[in-house]
Amino acid sequence: MTYDQAPEEGLATTHHPTHYTHQALIALIVSACITLAEPDTLRTAEVTAQRRVAGLATAVTVQRIDSADIMRRGITSTADALRRMAGVNLRDYGGAGGLKTVSVRGLGAGHTAVSYDGLAVTDTRQGQIDMGQFCIDNLADIELQTLDNAQLLVPVRNMASAVVNMHTPWSLNPDHRWHATTTLQHASFNTWAPALTLNKAWRSGTAMNVSSNYFFADNNYPFTLKNGLTTSHLTRNNSRMQRVTTEANVRQTLSHGGMVTAKAYFYHNYRHLPGMVHYYVNNGTERLLEQTAFGQAHWQQQWQRLSVFAAAKYNWQTSQYTDIGGQYPGGALHQNYWQREAYATAGAALHLTAWLQAAYTTDYSHASQNNNLPTDRAVSRDTWLQALALQLHTARWQLMARGILHCYWNHMRHGTAAANAQRLTPSLTASYLAVRAPLWLYLRAGYKESFRMPTFTENYYYHLGSATLKPELTRQLSAGLTMQAAPSRKWWPLVALTADGYYNRVADRIVSVPYNLFVWRTVNMGDVRTAGLDVTLQSTWQPVPRHTLLLAANYTLQHSTDHTSDKLSTWHKQLAYTPVHSGAASLTWQNPWVAVVGSVSYASLRWCNNEHIANTNLPAYAEWGFAIYRTLQLRHSQLTLRADLVNAFDKRYEVIGRYPMPGRSYRLSIKYQL
Repeated sequence: MTYDQAPEEGLATTHHPTHYTHQALIALIVSACITLAEPDTLRTAEVTAQRRVAGLATAVTVQRIDSADIMRRGITSTADALRRMAGVNLRDYGGAGGLKTVSVRGLGAGHTAVSYDGLAVTDTRQGQIDMGQFCIDNLADIELQTLDNAQLLVPVRNMASAVVNMHTPWSLNPDHRWHATTTLQHASFNTWAPALTLNKAWRSGTAMNVSSNYFFADNNYPFTLKNGLTTSHLTRNNSRMQRVTTEANVRQTLSHGGMVTAKAYFYHNYRHLPGMVHYYVNNGTERLLEQTAFGQAHWQQQWQRLSVFAAAKYNWQTSQYTDIGGQYPGGALHQNYWQREAYATAGAALHLTAWLQAAYTTDYSHASQNNNLPTDRAVSRDTWLQALALQLHTARWQLMARGILHCYWNHMRHGTAAANAQRLTPSLTASYLAVRAPLWLYLRAGYKESFRMPTFTENYYYHLGSATLKPELTRQLSAGLTMQAAPSRKWWPLVALTADGYYNRVADRIVSVPYNLFVWRTVNMGDVRTAGLDVTLQSTWQPVPRHTLLLAANYTLQHSTDHTSDKLSTWHKQLAYTPVHSGAASLTWQNPWVAVVGSVSYASLRWCNNEHIANTNLPAYAEWGFAIYRTLQLRHSQLTLRADLVNAFDKRYEVIGRYPMPGRSYRLSIKYQL
């Protein structure tokens, strides 16, 4: 297993016994010193353990936030958790119901894979996942791997340029009883969010987890609209949202390191769409119903020299858009889309020698989409991905070489389908232990090529898509370091720093440009280059007994510019909605009474378009938040109380042009665990 990963997370991996001992020594060195349990009046002894720095010994950048970090850093949502990670550019369309997508290192949301319990979440129509659909309280952790996957044996889909991994929490209670966790949240703008989770572990090695949560919000927050010399104070209308998420998970532990897991998931979201702000008009007539249901199963087994896995998933999605207006026949416009995908993956890893492993993985999927439009294009795509990897590891070195063969076949019932495509993409990553304890220093470097096919929307959408689009090809270079030390085991038990510089080049980048006021066209942009730096810092201080200060910070420097032609108005200009400077930080004071958290997120000036047209720039902003929380240990249960003040200084800003973000708001939550 990797240093920062529990055995049940992800797929089976194998390691040389000598390397495993080396990893165990690292774990022993970095043990002790952050209080994990909240203090109570009955406590007679303190149990401390040092926080693990994700990706300490991996050849790629790994950032991880677990459920304890979510509380300690004052994180309020899955999107907020990703904003606390270096290299992430979060596009937020405002409010709890607004679309939230993630781009990493300037590559676009289409290059970010989202994995839930080991298998990728997909949207073949849009090609990007709305992170707002995942409830942060239902996750054991959320992890971001950049450049490549740190694991040798994973599905090929999980070998993307950036991967967001999310995992379900499993019960570790030894009493083999049913345990329940119930949560109630209330926030500004008439927001209510009750949730219930039931879990149990049997002596036979079976564990079950069932959860359901409901979210309702009016989202009618105030905002300021400036029109020349006139300033108007308005309220966001037509923003109501109702969401229900239900899932069930089963896990069975097998002999000889085997495991079978299964998940059934259902997501229902009905919301009003406020759209972008328009002058002199502040009403909305758009509605959107989204539903997703999927079932997945995963098996893994490990023998002395061989590890294998197999998994399958079926996914169904519907998106039903309605715009009410007298200009439409029948008084409303209806655009309904249905997506289906069947997916299977399998792989095996073998110890060739004591220090060399090889792995082969294959994925196959069939995705289809149809709609109710007059120009209905029932389209489908078959995808076959194969990956071959070699991993070498010694006490100091870890190298991984991987090649991925992409094969795509496009089909259309009536009309001309997009062209088929094939491509072989290599990657090479390495890490080196330069300095041992008491200061651990790892150096890493890597190169990776990524291949992205156009989505169904980019290929076929009416008045937008183009079946002649070329796939995107991305080349990435990265180098960095991870340093961890304990300057003083008594009062400064942890300081950890990561720094990664990178250079990306995207050929045939896919963008949409206006043809006239009503028709847009999707085209290949040509050459986009990104140079950047990601830095993270974690530190822990214990100035006096039972008092701990926790610092977590990240910073991103990112230059993403168009290099297609010096005759274009976009030549050498920063890409739209990409800040040059961004970052976040949080400071937590844990004490015997109530924990206090302060946090800030920052982004520099951005532009709404690639041409940098006058008056289309978005000013820099810094959003501050504060939280307090306390966990009470009852006789057979636990009660957690938390209060958040979000955007404490009422900063009015926009992440996406004409989509104002909420100002100052509050969030109250109560969590009872039995």
